[in-house]
Amino acid sequence: MKDKKVDIEITEKLGFGMLLASAGGLMDAYSYTVRGKVFATGQTGNFVLAAAQLVEKNYIGFFHALVPIVAFWAGIFSAWHIFYSICKEKQLAWKRGILVFSILILFITGFIPLSYSNVIADSLVAFAASLQYCAFRRFGTSENYANIFCSGNMRSCADNYYKGIVRKDKEALRKAYRYSCILLSFFLGAGIGAIEAGFFHEKTIWTAVIVLSVALTISYVSDVNAHKNAVLTSKA
Repeated sequence: MKDKKVDIEITEKLGFGMLLASAGGLMDAYSYTVRGKVFATGQTGNFVLAAAQLVEKNYIGFFHALVPIVAFWAGIFSAWHIFYSICKEKQLAWKRGILVFSILILFITGFIPLSYSNVIADSLVAFAASLQYCAFRRFGTSENYANIFCSGNMRSCADNYYKGIVRKDKEALRKAYRYSCILLSFFLGAGIGAIEAGFFHEKTIWTAVIVLSVALTISYVSDVNAHKNAVLTSKA
């Protein structure tokens, strides 16, 4: 029960979601500006590209579009395997493990030279993004969100703005503001990634490593503070 309490307080807070969304935006900007103008986090474009390349009988292009899709699926399977087999269904331990795994993958990605095929780096980014997407799905008490792409967040944001402005639902308006923060964080992360790409090239992805490392550190620091407060409360 204590694990769940800390989990809700930390990994599902809005600020934590904003950190993850900024990392998601940076990953997408990285794959687009540095690694062949593709969006590695969301796979809709790759599905369209794979179909188009197959129709045109461009089998190499089809393969390049298909590999990140497979990597995304592999990431989801890996995330759930970590949850059930390694973390034994402990939510907070799972989420921390996912952050560590993602950080390691993205750190390795920064070492892949631009002379190598972009499909390698894009697949690693897609794999790391799917890990993050699988483990972190909610902020607040009831808001579901995606931290690696925007479409669902935009729909939820627009839904709640309508209810808040037109239907005068104050709680919906508060939700709309929170979704706006997630969207803005993604936008800022993408902007930072695009700017850094011109200077750091393949190493740009390490900024996402830094952001995720900050999120991981926050989860541990907050856990320590929660235990200290529990001790002080028990002594009072």
